[in-house]
Amino acid sequence: MAISAGRRLKSATACFVVAILLSLVACQSNSSSHGKTVFYQPLNQDRTVSQVQWQQLFEAAANHGYRSLVVQWTRYDNVDFMAQDAQLKKVLQAAEQFNFTIWLGLNSDASYFSQMQQPEDERRRYFKLQLAHNLLQLNRLKKQMLVPAANFAGWYLPVELNDTDFSTQAQISWLAAELRLFKSSVKEAVAVSAFSNGQLSDNEYLGALQQISDTGFHIWLQDDAGVGFKSPARRQALLAQLPCRFAVISEHFRQLTTHELAFQARAASNEEIALAQRAIKGCHAQIVFSLRYLPFAEGVLVYK
Repeated sequence: MAISAGRRLKSATACFVVAILLSLVACQSNSSSHGKTVFYQPLNQDRTVSQVQWQQLFEAAANHGYRSLVVQWTRYDNVDFMAQDAQLKKVLQAAEQFNFTIWLGLNSDASYFSQMQQPEDERRRYFKLQLAHNLLQLNRLKKQMLVPAANFAGWYLPVELNDTDFSTQAQISWLAAELRLFKSSVKEAVAVSAFSNGQLSDNEYLGALQQISDTGFHIWLQDDAGVGFKSPARRQALLAQLPCRFAVISEHFRQLTTHELAFQARAASNEEIALAQRAIKGCHAQIVFSLRYLPFAEGVLVYK
């Protein structure tokens, strides 16, 4: 993720390609062949956006090749974006009007990253609690399901995995077991995102991602172009080694503040986006973060 305004942030089909004179390569189809995918991060400030404006946004998105939407969360702390008068219903209606497939995000806690810096026992208790909250939100959403089955792609678990979660093999194994238990309760597709802050080597990090993917989750790697945890060279090296079955979240913003300060960002320029795209292999499904930073959303969706 994807990065959020106050914290850090496939609809693609599995395929195989026989590379003549080379090898048989398993891959995940490029999202561009089925239309592009974009994140939307619900914020309270979007309550002033009218239904007509949402329709215009999704019409513009469709005209730019977008066909799939990921809602980052449907609940953030105590804010229920699916409440009776919440603007998220307008978003979903507009997306459905233009036949978008939709991934619904679940429950997000503003203190997630600070809580995950606690000692191991406390961190594990907290993470299990977050999974329980997310499963509860999932079941709530299923009861009031506002997305037609034909448009529903799956669920997005808005916890963002990173090097800290993969610090030891014991921690990776514990995390994989908890995620596998969560997935065993959900028959639909579930995705989770991850980012690298550079604490682990590329081999260690990718090995951890492989173990997490074995739980049945779709893994979406944040490309780090917007946040810049890693140097351009290290970012490029990791993306070069990333297996094609993992999707890449393409960050279309550039962070203006240091990581210790409240998050502020601007939209990335076309030149910056093009430069960042060179590091992403064409075999990866790509998901843009986010709708808020796209040119046609300027003046409608405000970013800080």
